[in-house]
Amino acid sequence: MAQHQFNQYGQQGWSQPQPQQGYSQPSVFVPQNPSTMQSGGAGPSFAGVDPFLSGVAGDVLRQQGQSYLQRSQAYMQSKIGFLSGGTVSYLFAVTPEYVVQKTMMLLLPFLRKWTYSRIPDQLSGQHKYQPAKQDTNAPDLYLPVTSLWTYCLLVGFALFVKQAFKPEVIYNTVSLSVGAWIFHAMVLKTLLWAMSISDAPIMELSSYAGYSFVYGCFVVSARLAGGSAAGHAVWVYCSFAYALFLVRTLKRIIHQEPKYHYGGPAHQNYLLLGLAIFQFPLIGWLSRITAV
Repeated sequence: MAQHQFNQYGQQGWSQPQPQQGYSQPSVFVPQNPSTMQSGGAGPSFAGVDPFLSGVAGDVLRQQGQSYLQRSQAYMQSKIGFLSGGTVSYLFAVTPEYVVQKTMMLLLPFLRKWTYSRIPDQLSGQHKYQPAKQDTNAPDLYLPVTSLWTYCLLVGFALFVKQAFKPEVIYNTVSLSVGAWIFHAMVLKTLLWAMSISDAPIMELSSYAGYSFVYGCFVVSARLAGGSAAGHAVWVYCSFAYALFLVRTLKRIIHQEPKYHYGGPAHQNYLLLGLAIFQFPLIGWLSRITAV
């Protein structure tokens, strides 16, 4: 309890309360700096630095880790060099005008306005020919990728209309379509290899093989809009157009290749004829509307 006290002027004031006996003031914990704590004997060290990593062994481990990371980076770059940013951006460099012109070229490949000749790139030096945004005859990956997803969605919608849609339809359609794309690209690569042309870029051949999904979209759309008869008619036309487009494209590659070609013109014509015939069952397989 506070007690009344009088100062020297006779005024009454208040004094600080005195702690009662039997009670003690609470102690306050003051944290200490871990770096100043010393461990005695075999206790742990709180200095913040592992003595094992601060010596010669630590320097060796750091050097080995940096060397391992550099070797891993060089290995990955050597294995996926064809998927580098320059190559991918080169094949995806398109414009709206290119997309329209390329689609017309795929649907009407027999028009004389299409030359199929690539324009050499003499400025940048990174690529042999100019990209798609500057040359309609250049291959691209924009149309194949967008056409692939559009084709898979059209197949799913067609099955939904037929009340045969299942959740796994889209996944199965994408998987089989990508497999067919890879197989078609390997067919083109093997055909050129049989003509003694082994330096054709695989990514550009994949672009040519991926244009099959553009025709697949038109065939599936025709079957949805006009029934089986319209689908068969569009299938025949699209197969013929795709065969003509590929034959003319590969002929351009052959004529621009200065090396000797095995078998001569007759051998090349037979191979190109087989490629043209192969497009009919390929487009027919893409135009199916079944639960896979």
